[in-house]
Amino acid sequence: MPNDYKNMFTVGLSCFIILIALGLSSCESEHKIQGQNVTLHFPYPCDTTDVTLQQSNRRPFYRSTSGPGLILSQSQEKRFKVYDRKNNDDCFLDLIISNLMGDDQGTYILFVYKDGEILGGKTQRIYLEVDHPPGKASCVVGDEMDGDWVSLDCQANAGSLPGKIVCYQSGVWMPTLAGPTEAGYLLKQSILIRQSVPVFCCSSLIDEVRERCECKDTNHYLSDGECHDPCPTPSPTFPETTTVLIPSTFTKSNQSDQYTSLAPSPPIQMKESKCNQLNSDLAIVFLVLMVISLVVVVVLVVYILKTKNECDKNTNHTPKSDNAKPLLDLHAKTNKALNT
Repeated sequence: MPNDYKNMFTVGLSCFIILIALGLSSCESEHKIQGQNVTLHFPYPCDTTDVTLQQSNRRPFYRSTSGPGLILSQSQEKRFKVYDRKNNDDCFLDLIISNLMGDDQGTYILFVYKDGEILGGKTQRIYLEVDHPPGKASCVVGDEMDGDWVSLDCQANAGSLPGKIVCYQSGVWMPTLAGPTEAGYLLKQSILIRQSVPVFCCSSLIDEVRERCECKDTNHYLSDGECHDPCPTPSPTFPETTTVLIPSTFTKSNQSDQYTSLAPSPPIQMKESKCNQLNSDLAIVFLVLMVISLVVVVVLVVYILKTKNECDKNTNHTPKSDNAKPLLDLHAKTNKALNT
């Protein structure tokens, strides 16, 4: 039994040491959005005999001893470029990836060899994270509302970044009825539109402004032969310069004749950015700290003044026995002289 405990202790200690080593090890990282470009920089010793570059656990797509040829997938071979540079005593590889795609995400590893042996301490790792927006939107006409208004129920594949769906009719951004919400891998949102009026919809990031000319994922109410391009968007029902009236309530039990005016405008942002929210929180914390500091200073000033007043009071009431003693001695000597 003692040997079993000893073995368990040894195994546990080994696992603890491994976990500490993994926690202390560092790996560079790059954070990009799909469609952007990135350059990954890999320094290595110039006295090595070979270096290879690979993505995660895939086979190396670059080897210095095999020349500049790349072994990549069809979607990557035109977007990946590797440059082997040497400046005096510094050597490094630059991997340039253009028009990033979701498949590019992963850990890129540079292995360094000398005389056929891997130099483990010179291995370089860079983790590339590629965020992607929602996919293209698709919409179906939903329930009828008051008058000739209907709901347009839209959905799109959810992205790694929060998104929304916007629709335009006659160049006017249409208001939302519900959403955006994410259900599983789908982004869903309902839009209020007019029946029989051409409508163009698209997905975008939550804080992105998609202009009507860019919004062409899907469309409805287009007649045969009509242009599928949202620019221009002629409207026989109401021109772009005309104010659009939208019913303010849509319940059949409580119909209302009140209408809200909607003028042509770009999409409004539906969510405050994280930076603005963080600045607001920091301002509140700073204000609270200033109030606390002011209270502490006032208390200290009051305490100091009170202590000083007490000291002055004690000084003014000190008995004068020491000053009177010489007078008593002189009076005694005078009496003695008179008696003599």
